[in-house]
Amino acid sequence: MKNFVVHQLLHHAVITYPEQEIISGNTRLTFKTFYDRVVKLANSLSKRGVKKGTVLGVLEVNTHRFLELHYASSMLGAVLHTINFRLAPEQMVYSMKHAGDEWVFVSELFAPAIKPILSQFPNWVYMGEDKNEELSDGSHHFFLYESLIEEGEKKEPDFAKETNEKDIFSIFYTTGTTGKPKGIRYTHHAILHGAIQLFHHLAMHKYGARVSSRDVYMPLIPFFHIHAWGMAFFPLYIGAKLVLPGAADPAHQLELIKREKVSWMNMVPTQLQMLLNQEGFENIKVLTGGSPFASGIAQQAHRAGIQFSLIYGGSDQLATAISVVPENVDPSSPEAMEWRRVGMRPLPLVEISIKDKEGKEVPHDGKTLGSVWVRSPWLPEGYYKEPEITKEHFIDGWFRTGDLGFFYENHSLYVADREGDAIKSGGEWIPTGMLEAVISEYPAVEQVAVIPEKNEQWGQRPLAVIKATEKVTGQQLSDFLLTKVKEGKLAKFWIPDNYLFVDEIPLTSAGKLNKKALRKQYGN
Repeated sequence: MKNFVVHQLLHHAVITYPEQEIISGNTRLTFKTFYDRVVKLANSLSKRGVKKGTVLGVLEVNTHRFLELHYASSMLGAVLHTINFRLAPEQMVYSMKHAGDEWVFVSELFAPAIKPILSQFPNWVYMGEDKNEELSDGSHHFFLYESLIEEGEKKEPDFAKETNEKDIFSIFYTTGTTGKPKGIRYTHHAILHGAIQLFHHLAMHKYGARVSSRDVYMPLIPFFHIHAWGMAFFPLYIGAKLVLPGAADPAHQLELIKREKVSWMNMVPTQLQMLLNQEGFENIKVLTGGSPFASGIAQQAHRAGIQFSLIYGGSDQLATAISVVPENVDPSSPEAMEWRRVGMRPLPLVEISIKDKEGKEVPHDGKTLGSVWVRSPWLPEGYYKEPEITKEHFIDGWFRTGDLGFFYENHSLYVADREGDAIKSGGEWIPTGMLEAVISEYPAVEQVAVIPEKNEQWGQRPLAVIKATEKVTGQQLSDFLLTKVKEGKLAKFWIPDNYLFVDEIPLTSAGKLNKKALRKQYGN
């Protein structure tokens, strides 16, 4: 019986769609050519001692070389560590040592930054086009990526037949915004089931970021984040064209979209906002998530003809739910757009429970907040080498996410906030994500983050930190929010007491608003 492992997807792709393309910068590869490169790379690494269980760290943006390493490591039975290059330097090195990286593959983009740590890891592979011999200082083994491929035989290593779906395929780390990064390991079985189920869900529903084999895919989510939300696997699974943007900025991303006829993308809301600011970004299907999806951005996307869906999940649970337009709603109506922005249905085989402090299920009434718990067939066993933290979050087969949310009456999920971000004012919760969504509807607001501000009378009150496109006052925003109170979109006591206007709002390594940094700077 065949094993359900990552490189089996590549076998299927080569047999069924050998001439389909992978585009990466100026490189164009057919699936057949891509397979040949993967096999030679795996063969070459096998001769140099890489085997089952060897941890391969990769410090690279979304390119064909990074994608090749997904499939080569699978053939070797190795563990792929997708290094989060947006972590602080000390956190990044911590994750590399914690994962046990024995080989580190680094692109020319990051080569200058790794010179101080070369002696801390035994084997380095340079993935750039030039030779860059200055990275070889004698303290470690040094290899050139393209030379490894040239020296390899077109023969899969023996390990390829031995890789089992229960073997660990990859390890990656949380963003570290709530402490040191936490490692999560996924088996072949878990990572493939989670990724493929995500896209099956998108194929089942007619509206939003629906997928098909005729789409041209371009992931802006980096491979270090859950393998670009499964995009390292899905296009090969269905035989679709894949475009990898590398380090392209929004202007160059738009050039790629037009040149390669890209029709489907994934990205966080901040990336979507930057692309919407580019003239000509329109009529694309977009899967977005990672942070609350503000109404202002959603409306701008709708005007540009962007068909979007919202995804909920994370490194420690994979995909959990995706927004869906209810069957009784006109798909062209403003109500349908709002459902795509807020109302998410669990993926098939995923269970979600909303619990109060006593652990009891809260009613599905569209207003009762509770703690979001998740379980699924692809849930990991816990955090790598972190038994105490694991006990706090992985309980009896469930994952306690640390998010607050509620169920609508039609059983769609709304994730309102992180438990640590919600504001407790006078004993009542103010979900900052919902408040941010309403504030973002004001035309001059480009970005908004709501954080708690200490208050003697109420304990905490909301402070709105705003990046605006033009001059606006706090009074104007309060007057606007009062109209939303009358419309029933928020409670009057949610309206911030204070507004702070800034040039930039800091982001986390995942592209989310960095509320931890804002609380540290402005919370007092």
